[in-house]
Amino acid sequence: MKKNNMYYIKKCAPYFMKVKWHLVFFILFSILISASYTFSPALGGYALEEVINNNLNKGMIICIILLIISIVASLFEIFLNRLYIIIQNKVCTDIRKDLINSFLDIKTKYINNESSGTFLSRINNDPLLIFNAFNSVRAALTDILSNIFVIFYVSYLNFILGIITLLGTILIYIIEKKAMLIYTENRKKLSEEEEKNVGLINETIRGIRDIKLLDLSTYFKLKTINSIEKVNSMTKTMINKDMNYYFLRNLCMNLFATTILILSIYLYKFDSIPMSVVTIIFMYRTRLFASIISLAWCEKQIREFSLAASRIFEIIDGKKYSKEKYGTLRIETLDGKIQFKNVNFSYKKNNNILKNINFTIMPKDTIAIVGKSGSGKSTIINLIAKMFENRKGKILIDDYDINDFDKYTLRKNIAVISQNPYIFNTTIKENLIMVNQDATQKQIENVCKICEIHDFIMTLPKKYNTLVGEGGINLSGGERQRLAIARALLKKSKIILFDEATSALDNETQSLVQTAINNISNEYTTILVAHRLSTIKDCNKIMVVDEGKIIDTGSHNELLKRCSTYKTLYENELKSN
Repeated sequence: MKKNNMYYIKKCAPYFMKVKWHLVFFILFSILISASYTFSPALGGYALEEVINNNLNKGMIICIILLIISIVASLFEIFLNRLYIIIQNKVCTDIRKDLINSFLDIKTKYINNESSGTFLSRINNDPLLIFNAFNSVRAALTDILSNIFVIFYVSYLNFILGIITLLGTILIYIIEKKAMLIYTENRKKLSEEEEKNVGLINETIRGIRDIKLLDLSTYFKLKTINSIEKVNSMTKTMINKDMNYYFLRNLCMNLFATTILILSIYLYKFDSIPMSVVTIIFMYRTRLFASIISLAWCEKQIREFSLAASRIFEIIDGKKYSKEKYGTLRIETLDGKIQFKNVNFSYKKNNNILKNINFTIMPKDTIAIVGKSGSGKSTIINLIAKMFENRKGKILIDDYDINDFDKYTLRKNIAVISQNPYIFNTTIKENLIMVNQDATQKQIENVCKICEIHDFIMTLPKKYNTLVGEGGINLSGGERQRLAIARALLKKSKIILFDEATSALDNETQSLVQTAINNISNEYTTILVAHRLSTIKDCNKIMVVDEGKIIDTGSHNELLKRCSTYKTLYENELKSN
């Protein structure tokens, strides 16, 4: 095997070692079953020879032995299939668990840049390819042992027939290996296209509401149909090429089988071999050719194994998709003081989004960040939440560098509420308690009252047990926002970041969300990124960001008097209203 194959075998070995005793019996039963099928034709031939020679008793004894072997082999096959399911489930489940755990730790920028289909395919399909490769190698090894015996045994019975059988086996192997190489090359291209197709279909399903509202149904129908047709066309091409080799392979198999049959009959006619040998050789030829085909395709499984393993460990090892890095400092509850010291940030080299940012936010302050689109407001929020790391300078929380915090401290104490918070496809209650499974019903209701959503929930038929649909589709934008705020409060995060949380809401709904924000403003460190300046007039402090720099800081009235950028933003909003 190639070096990279051995590398991935070592990487995958721990998953199989967890079921090592199952594997031992699995391989043992495989060998015993293969042995029974290997020796059965020979015993059948000898039984026929005894019958021809009028030794009926011996013939019957051999037939009984064959029956016993067949029954035992069938029982072994039952155990083998059960072991197969146990090993497959354990190996695939453990790989998928590690994939999901690693996926959840991947840096946000990689998730943003990849199609969801890329990760779905790796989590759902690739672990099964790993196991299929193992099973294929297991079958190939037992076939090799069996074939060595068959070729030597046929040669022992008749050297000429043995040579012809060996030549036929080699030729069929060469044809099948060539077919495998072409198939593997086409399969790789097809997998890449299928990955894109899965991502597109997933996007279509997730975005169906907006697709309808934007009248994009025709566009996505055509795009999806074109993608499916491309996959079908590639599949058809791959199958057609494979069928050409299939025909060639079967032609060679039939030619050699016919040659062996004609030569056996000729040898029997001149008393060179008995009828039992003719029977044995003819019975073996089918098994031999079939197992050689299996052996050739084993190489294809190994190639797919390497491809699948490389894709899996790109995620698990974090070589292609780097993982988020955290420190070791654990603090149960932070006060919420935030400092930026000379912070610069860029998504790409030599293209700074933030330039020398400095500010201090004290615990329980309510601060707003305003500015034109693309000025860097949301980037500040993402850096506080440590969603991006490509920065210079220091970000401190409670005078600790955020890089020193462990994951628990950072994620427990910081909550981000975006313009479109994700609400999971479950009940209202489940959406809330997933962040704090020890929360009582009273605590749940209290945070919902603070967030001005309890009364609405109580009007629903199943109240807190009402299903909200995928993405919270059964809730309005304002209801999703208030539910997300309630979730953050139940999580007991000390720092709550609102990233344009009210920008897409109507005035009445915005007022409800604003009331919810005001209700918590004295208990938490709150930062609001806002387009609507009317929503942040009462903040302790407002920071104006322009082209990646903080150009002024002050109250609403102070900024109206001295900051032309802020004044322009405010006046433009008044005009639009």
